[in-house]
Amino acid sequence: MAADNLTDAPAPDRYAEAVRARRAELRAVRAVLLAGHRLGLRQCVTASRLAASADLAEALTGLGRELRHHAARADRAGRAALPSLAGVAVGRLVDRVIAGWMVGLLAGLRRLAGPRCPPGATLWPAVTAVDPVVALVQRRPSVALPGPDPPVGAARALLMGVTGGTWRLALLPAAVLPVVGLPAVGGRAVLPPAVGLGLALLFAGARAHRTAADRARLRRWADEVVAAVRTALDTELARRAIEVERLAGAELDELVARRLARVDAELRALAPGGS
Repeated sequence: MAADNLTDAPAPDRYAEAVRARRAELRAVRAVLLAGHRLGLRQCVTASRLAASADLAEALTGLGRELRHHAARADRAGRAALPSLAGVAVGRLVDRVIAGWMVGLLAGLRRLAGPRCPPGATLWPAVTAVDPVVALVQRRPSVALPGPDPPVGAARALLMGVTGGTWRLALLPAAVLPVVGLPAVGGRAVLPPAVGLGLALLFAGARAHRTAADRARLRRWADEVVAAVRTALDTELARRAIEVERLAGAELDELVARRLARVDAELRALAPGGS
């Protein structure tokens, strides 16, 4: 009797079970699509923007340290070449910050778009120059660097040295004469060498003063460069973040709308009486 009851039990409807499972899966996908992607997009853009700002701050710290070290150690020719070297270094810094921002931003956008893309579809956004988001992010911003103040001239350096007390070096040989037993006025034979030595010391002191002023000038300029790059890139990153959110939002809206239309069409087809 028990065997007859088992034989008479209806066989499970595999097709109906598959339909129910597929409908449950589609409803879960639909819930994700309707959950709202704009908030996730804003969080993604903000997080990538903050990471880029942190990278920028670290890079600018290194740039300022290198510029000040070069100003303090380089010879006259090296100091003259510092503005052109700084331009090249700033260009590399900008490229590195923008590239790092693009990597972080695209990774976040793809995590956001993954559950909303149809299976087997191309990842969005595609890393091509045609994609407006990628084209906007990877475009290199132009950063105008302030020009350094003109170096101190030889005549001005000499005048500054004289007014600053360097003239005392010229009197040093004459002051030493009595120490060695020679009168400063009576020893006329030794006065010309003493005067010559005094003038040499005066010009040497003026030259040292000019070098110190030139190094101080370049150190001030290095701080100005760091401040200018920070302001320009922070402003540009903030502007681009707003534009990226606008462009990516429009593309993501269209992506979600297409996926939602396909999900709804399949749900209607799987509904009782659907075709």
